Amino acid sequence: GHVYRGIGMAGHMGDARATLKRLTIVRADPERNLLLVKGPVPGAVKTRLAAEVGPMAAARIYRVLLDHTLREAVASGFPVTLSLAEAPGAVTRWTPPPNVAVEIQNPGDLGERMAGCFGAHFAARADVVVLIGSDAPRMEAALVKRAARIAEWGQVALGPANDGGYVLVGQRAPGVAMFEEVSWSSPNTMAATRERLRTLGKSCEELPPIADVDTLADVRALLADTEVGSELRAKVMAAMSSQGREIR
Repeated sequence: GHVYRGIGMAGHMGDARATLKRLTIVRADPERNLLLVKGPVPGAVKTRLAAEVGPMAAARIYRVLLDHTLREAVASGFPVTLSLAEAPGAVTRWTPPPNVAVEIQNPGDLGERMAGCFGAHFAARADVVVLIGSDAPRMEAALVKRAARIAEWGQVALGPANDGGYVLVGQRAPGVAMFEEVSWSSPNTMAATRERLRTLGKSCEELPPIADVDTLADVRALLADTEVGSELRAKVMAAMSSQGREIR
């Protein structure tokens, strides 16, 4: 059987205000998975949300979502390696779960990082690599496995975000240069990626759209979404309440 590697990525991949701080990659590999993310440092993550609720509350919410992503990655049954933007330490007051290995990610813009991740893991003899967002509350182990199967069958797997970007992308080795000629500062990123794939003659299959969390409105939508687990919603509410914040 295959072992899929995972990486953690910053939010969705389309909004002009998204930052490449959290990236999640899932890889078919006989040894390990990989997850590229940024530690939940106040002021360094969820800057748009922080402007509305404060940096501490935003960091706590991000930590809840990151922990959720890691749990789902592990629940997929595949080994996971967490690749951080910087080493966790006293500033973050956070460490990954004990069953998750850690490494530090390389610099670059979003397209370069994703292309680099695909290339590096394919060079390391991965069969399939799936990149997933680390702040999508509906991201589940089943979606990761479904994307891996799609990629294994030879198509590109895409998970659209609600704002014109995407929170998941997967492909099979040797991969295609799907990120060239795609703007990462546009709400048309998903459409541009589809067009790029058509130009390359590569078919894709899209998963249902998945919302991520970048603003207070996104937090409100998460808390009202009964399809999101009650435990996750309660933890997000507690993260707000711990900083004296109320959802209005």
